[in-house]
Order: sequence, then structure tokens, then C-alpha cells
Amino acid sequence: MSELSAPLLIARPGRRAALALATVAALLTVLGLACANETGVTPPPTTILEAQAMATPGPVKAGATPDRATPAATLPPLPPTPGPGFGAAAATPQPIAQPLPEPLRPGGQLTAATWLDADRMYLADYAGNLRLLNVATGEITTALAGLSIPQGLTVLAGRLYVSEMGNACALNPTAKGKALCKPLVESSDPEKIARFAQSSARILSYRIGADGELDDQQIVVDGILSNGREHSPNGLTNDGEWIYVSIGHPFYGGPNPQGNFITAAAADLAAAGARTDLMGVIARFRPGYPEPEVYASGFRNIYGISIGPDGILYGADNDAPAGLATQGQLEELNAIVQGGFYGFPFWGSYEAGPAAGVTEPVAVLQGAASTFAYANEQGVYVAYLSLADSSGAGGEGFVVDRFDYETFTPTRIARNAPGYITAILEREGLLYLATFSGTIIVVDPEQGAVELMERHEAGIAAAADRVIAQQEPNLSISHTLSVSYKVYWHNGELLYVQDPCGPEGMAMWFYRHIVPVNPEDLPDERSFDNQGDFRFDEYGFRRGDRCFALVPLPAYEIREISTGHALKPRGGIIRLE
Repeated sequence: MSELSAPLLIARPGRRAALALATVAALLTVLGLACANETGVTPPPTTILEAQAMATPGPVKAGATPDRATPAATLPPLPPTPGPGFGAAAATPQPIAQPLPEPLRPGGQLTAATWLDADRMYLADYAGNLRLLNVATGEITTALAGLSIPQGLTVLAGRLYVSEMGNACALNPTAKGKALCKPLVESSDPEKIARFAQSSARILSYRIGADGELDDQQIVVDGILSNGREHSPNGLTNDGEWIYVSIGHPFYGGPNPQGNFITAAAADLAAAGARTDLMGVIARFRPGYPEPEVYASGFRNIYGISIGPDGILYGADNDAPAGLATQGQLEELNAIVQGGFYGFPFWGSYEAGPAAGVTEPVAVLQGAASTFAYANEQGVYVAYLSLADSSGAGGEGFVVDRFDYETFTPTRIARNAPGYITAILEREGLLYLATFSGTIIVVDPEQGAVELMERHEAGIAAAADRVIAQQEPNLSISHTLSVSYKVYWHNGELLYVQDPCGPEGMAMWFYRHIVPVNPEDLPDERSFDNQGDFRFDEYGFRRGDRCFALVPLPAYEIREISTGHALKPRGGIIRLE
């Protein structure tokens, strides 16, 4: 594969930390809260390994129903007791000099990742693609396309398991009848309840070929209620026998502290024939016998999950939207035990602690939008949006903290990611952080609190130099005597380069008008897709006397792109046919 065809400049750089905080805070106002369980019963802290031992399943014959693991009769103390991680500020490890690989840029809005073998990982993206990336060579191939927002991946016994939206996106169409993956609004409106009842997110599996190709699609679990894109079947993991899936609750929770709306709506959904047992739970199933069982319940919306060396399943629950996380609401890291109830729709608060009957978390995060948890021998790594903490210190954008198993005190591993982190993988002691911006950044967890945006920008600049050296610009435009820029179309995205560039260059506004090959891809009845004006620093950054911006384009096939300066229109057209 040539230098140019390597994974160069395929990622959308995320906004700066300040822009990320403002944008995500607005997006996260749809997230709900956590609340008390009225049962008053604290479930047993059965680990995954203990649960399997208690269930003592024998060989399962074809067509048989798997044995159900049952909790222990006694209630040993919950492992482990919450320590200083309960609201403690993250410490910073001492840096250790070690050269790290350049960030990988597979592109796309990455939603999930999992290893196939020592060098290759499967990647899922928002556009519905499954791709195979060789991290040693940079080679990337498309294994499958056409899925509906895959959110979780895991490999077991020669098959790839994938969680995806199914028909959930099609239930909220635009005026032209196109699928719109936008959450359905909570309502007691019978029409909307009936629409909820039709949603069927699902878990699929594919046979993995010798070169990583995928075929033999099987629907493993379907009929999972989904609130369009977010509260749905999310992360997948396995322990070699069971596959575990985190499933968000289809209702956000709302302001009702008793959760009465949720209870009533669930009853209405059941009356409409919908499956209501897989809402806000961790479920599990065994390959070949896919009828899932509920492992733990009472979650609002856990994304990535991971099994630690202690056999315990770990996950961070999205219980606090950005607007409420600084008002005492909780976003917690949970040691998930069989039969545990974790308090949805309201867990508790900093002031009052957990509600009665709720399994306590091992740590509370100083922030919101937790997106992934990964456990290894050193601790549990959690990715989330860091907001102002209880000491008044400012947030650091998208971060990764490691919680040790002894006290669950957080140590800051990485901060200021270019987009929220959707997967954490490990290889030879290094962490691979996949981001929604399309970049995979490699960090040494013992090197200190790595500035991810800095590493992201340095990688983009280095890759830009390679493209500039090998490819003529698609557009060269002079706006004024002091500001000129070149535009490169590369692997489905636009690279804008201003050289030289001063402060005025970062403040310039640009337009993007896209004409697709298929007119049906246009929104409404327009002759082109107006992607909206953007300011250079929204997607760009300045290094030395040059400025770079890498701007995403729609996933559909493009005929031509018109772009240029927005306020005093000067631009041109890039024709791709």
C-alpha cells in the first residue's frame, strides 16, 4: 500500500476542549437522572465467575434452554467498598519518556472497536460500516456496510457479534420519509407509545473468514426497545462462554422523581406487545442459545463494559447530563454483580448518597457522558466528559481516568481528546483510544496525563505534509493579499491549509455545498446539500505559521463540492466524477 493510501488525514479533528465542553453540554441535556428503588433489598455481589460456578451449567444440547445462573443465598459484603474515588479529584502519574506510535486515522465517526488478533481490530462507525484495521501496517479494508449505527463489537468462537439499531431510526422519519436517528420524545401519547413498541434494535453475528471477511449473518437477539440512537443495545464483551450486552433504558428518566411515567409507559408498551424485560439492563446469552437473561438491572445508559481480572463486570452509567452533574447528580462507575439493582431512574445524590435498596457504585465521576470502561490488571479505565469538580477546578474535556481496585481513587491518564472516546483497547501495554472524531490515539498509561488534542493535531500536521508533498490541491484560492488557502479532497474529507496563517486566518468562515450522485440523498427538495458555514477554528488548529482544518463530508456518494470563504464569497468547485 502506498504512502498516500495509508490512513492519512481521514479523521475529523474534534473541537478544542472549550468547544467540546460547550457542544456536549448542549447535547447532553437529553440525558436523564437516577433514583430510588422501592424494594429495599440489596442484591448479592455475585461475580461473573462465581455466578457461573453456582449455576454449574452442563453441556447444552441443541434446542435446549441454557441453565440460568442464580444468586447466592447469603449476602457477602459488596466488593470493594467505595473509597476516595467517591468524588476525589484525579491525581497525575509521573511522566516516563517513551516514544509512541503516531495516531491512526481510519476516519469515520467511530462507535466501537474490538481486536480480531494481535495486529488487527474491527472498527464500527456511525455510517454503518464495519472495517478491519491493521495497526502494524495501517492497512484498512471494509468488511461490511449497511448496518444501522453499530454500537458494540466482540469476537467469540470465530464469529463477530454486533449490536445495532435495527429499525429504530426508521421510526422517526423526516418529511420525505427518510430515517432520522433522533431520540423519540417521552410522552404518554398513545401514538408515540405505539411507535416505541415497534422498535426492534438487535444483536447480529457474522462468521469471520481467514482474512477477516464477514458473512453468514445471523440475528441473535431482536425486539430490543430503542429510543433511537442513544438508549439502545450498546457495548458488548464476553468471558469466553457468555456474551454480555449493556442495554440503555428507552426512556430518559425525565423530572419525575418517582419514575411514575416510566412505569406507566412500560405497562402501555407491554400491552402493545413490546418486549419490556430488556430495558436498562445488562443481559447475557451463550452462542447458539441466544435467548438472553437479565444479569443486572436499574441502569439508565451504560455504553462500553469490560470484565476485570477479578471476574467482575465493570461499566459507567450515564446518570447525569452535563447540566445536572454540577448540581449533585451522579454519574457512577459500577462493579456489576448478578442480580444487582442500580437505581434507575434516580440513583441518589452527592448529599444524600445512594437511595434505599440500590447497589452502591465503587466510584462517582466528576463529570458526565461516560462512554467506555475498560478493566485490566492495573485498574478500571473510564472515559468521560470532565466538568468542574467539587473543588471548583475546571474540566478538561474528554478524559480517561484509571481507578485502582484497592480504593478506586482516580488517576488522570489522558485529557482533552478530539472527540468523545468510544472504545479503549490494549496492545503491548499501550492503550488505543478510539474517538468519535475518527482518530485512534495511542497512549502509555504510565507516561502521565497525555494531552490527546496535542497528539491529534501533531499527527494531522505530519500527515498533511505527506499529502501536500504527493498530491496537488483541488482548489487554490487567494482571499486577500495576506490570506490564501488550498483545499485537498482526500479519502472523503476536506483538508484546508492556510500557509502562512495568522490569527485572522483562524477566524475565517467557510461554506460547504455538496451535490450527491443520487438526488434522493438530498434533504428536503434542495438542489444541493448545504452543510452549513463553519469557522476555521471549529475544525482547525494553528501550528507555527500554518493553519489546518479537516472537515467531514456526508457518507453518501458525492458528485461535486463547492467551498470557499463565506463572508466575501471566493471559492471554487471540486468535481469528483
